[in-house]
Amino acid sequence: MTAEFRLAFYNDFDLDEVVAIARAIRPDDFISVADLRDWNDNQQRAGRLSSRWLVHHDDVVVGSGYVGESPWLERTMMIVHVMVHPEYQRRGHGRDLLERAETTAAEHGAERVIGWTDETRPRAMRILERAGFRENDREWQSTLDLGCFDVTTWQDTIDRATASGMRIISLAVLSEERPDWKRELHRLYADIEADVPTQFPLMEMPFDDFEALILGRRLVADGFLVAMDGDQLVGLTEPQLVDDDPTAVAQEMTGVRSDYRGRGIATALKVTAAIWAKRRGFTSIRTDNAQSNAPMLAVNARIGFERDHATIEYLKVL
Repeated sequence: MTAEFRLAFYNDFDLDEVVAIARAIRPDDFISVADLRDWNDNQQRAGRLSSRWLVHHDDVVVGSGYVGESPWLERTMMIVHVMVHPEYQRRGHGRDLLERAETTAAEHGAERVIGWTDETRPRAMRILERAGFRENDREWQSTLDLGCFDVTTWQDTIDRATASGMRIISLAVLSEERPDWKRELHRLYADIEADVPTQFPLMEMPFDDFEALILGRRLVADGFLVAMDGDQLVGLTEPQLVDDDPTAVAQEMTGVRSDYRGRGIATALKVTAAIWAKRRGFTSIRTDNAQSNAPMLAVNARIGFERDHATIEYLKVL
């Protein structure tokens, strides 16, 4: 049976097949058709590269290779990601898709590319390493079982963080109090992100990307929390809905401005978000943290998040 390669058209059929491959590799993957569509639509609006090669046998898509720019990275650094359905591995599809992704990146001016795979996929790790990728960082997915989360034990943590007049309020409240709340929140988000420990500097996300991706379809206005010192926004935590699992919350960015660290504000934000999620009837919260961000890993451990296996980030100089 001959494999054929083509560029994805981002219709529902293509996206369904990509999601099916991701979940065949890792059944608990939060990826969804709607998320892929959101990402691609925003990439096109912003004029950024966002291309996906598919390999298929007859009418069955069995592999996907993505290459694109990122709103967080300089244009000479791009992301690549390759997946092959477990039933169609060991046929060279992964290497072919990776080569197409790298070639496309180089043609569009990339000098470096970032890829990733799960540590439970040693063959994928070998493919990347043989292609010249080198490990750059590791990220753990961690889950908090809200059934085991005792709300009463954390009130003192919240009280200590708010003892000096600090408030923790929802985005729903913030939007009523501050006419220009989106711009202010974008500024806070950018300041926090600039201080996140990473292996390479992150660019400030443009406001249009922030509005589309962070304040978009998965936003939960009563769960997105902001810490305020008087009139100043100093910290945030960002729970988002999960498309195909109504029992779970995906907690994205959590952080505080650098001059407010060491006061327990990040912990108080995460604990308050967990209390909110439990009261709303969610059963778990899932988050991701890189090993380069040791302080947030420690916060999650104290609260009770349990680590799963790592995702390994790889970097290659073209």
